[in-house]
Amino acid sequence: MINEILEVQEYLDGKNINKKCLYRTCFMLAKWYKQQGLSNVEIREKIFEWGQKYNIYIKYNVNSIIYQALEDKHRLRGDESVVKISQGDIDEIVRRFDSVQCRKVALAILCYAKLSADRDNEFNVSALALSNWLNINRGNMSGRYIKELIDFEYIKKVETSKTYSWDSNVKSNTMNLKILVPIENKGDYVLVKNNIENLYNEIFEKAKL
Repeated sequence: MINEILEVQEYLDGKNINKKCLYRTCFMLAKWYKQQGLSNVEIREKIFEWGQKYNIYIKYNVNSIIYQALEDKHRLRGDESVVKISQGDIDEIVRRFDSVQCRKVALAILCYAKLSADRDNEFNVSALALSNWLNINRGNMSGRYIKELIDFEYIKKVETSKTYSWDSNVKSNTMNLKILVPIENKGDYVLVKNNIENLYNEIFEKAKL
């Protein structure tokens, strides 16, 4: 979710494909092919070729997905999107949370917010995409870990989660959040290749926190 170009390359190689996140996956592929200068028809053909290659049935309106990609003015983030974690960031997490999973969610949201939050520290994130990134059950993500992050004043919901519908057959739950801790992008720890597990282990396991 941080290095989006790497994420797309993994999809193209048949890696980390979660059929529950298929709409977002196709959207990311459409954005990628758009950046390569392909026409609408070529993008559509490439997405279906990808689906056939990995035996994935695409039940969504692919043209609708392509329209969404064309309307999105943000380019996919790549290697230039470096996220750094400081000791102060770590202290804020340790101050509030004990469990491995809750600390991992807090760390992931911090990384995402450092690149995605606006000047008010607000950002939108898909609960399903976050669950897929961290390999955490979506129900536990929303009902347990996000709740704990809110209860212990790490984040807050700016408004009730909205359901955005791009197509009559697809709905994606997006949380509008505000992070309540400082999010200055500095520090000695760096997220590498979207691997939040390695970053967590480097920070918390090695230091026995």
